[in-house]
Amino acid sequence: MTLRPPLSDRQRRALATAARDADRGRRVRAAAVQHWYDGRSQADAAARANVSPTTIRRWVRVFQETGTVPRGQPHPAGSPALHPPRGTVVALSTRQFRATLGAELLAARRLRGWSRAQVVAAGGVGYSPAVLGHWERGSRAIPLVAFAIFGHALGLDHGEVLRRCYDESFAHVRGLPR
Repeated sequence: MTLRPPLSDRQRRALATAARDADRGRRVRAAAVQHWYDGRSQADAAARANVSPTTIRRWVRVFQETGTVPRGQPHPAGSPALHPPRGTVVALSTRQFRATLGAELLAARRLRGWSRAQVVAAGGVGYSPAVLGHWERGSRAIPLVAFAIFGHALGLDHGEVLRRCYDESFAHVRGLPR
């Protein structure tokens, strides 16, 4: 777990000001940085901001170094994801799904008291413990076959885990099956 330094009064004011800024990108950055300072994981903050965990680390670092939240980057007129605004919502929900699935794997591993190396050994496949760590953090998508193998090794009910992840991640997206 990453230790988060407490926010100074000046930093709190900077985040509050950025959260009300006319620039949407700056508001998103401020919300993501605040989310991280509130104790949420980088993967969760990234899913909510529709960016990668690496981007969250960069935003937090810049905020810690400068005390300000940078303005957003101008975006091209057309969105590359599906069709706006649903494309953004689905991308955000997909990242949340990855983070939720990773949390399920992590919880199952900890419940058994296993290390990542023990899970990899029980799975009998050539994945590294570091890759398993990426999946647990939600920073990378776990391949379906790897989920089947490691889920079985951890004694998970695959269908139940996927249902919980789907319900938690996509419940607010209109037009998707319930």
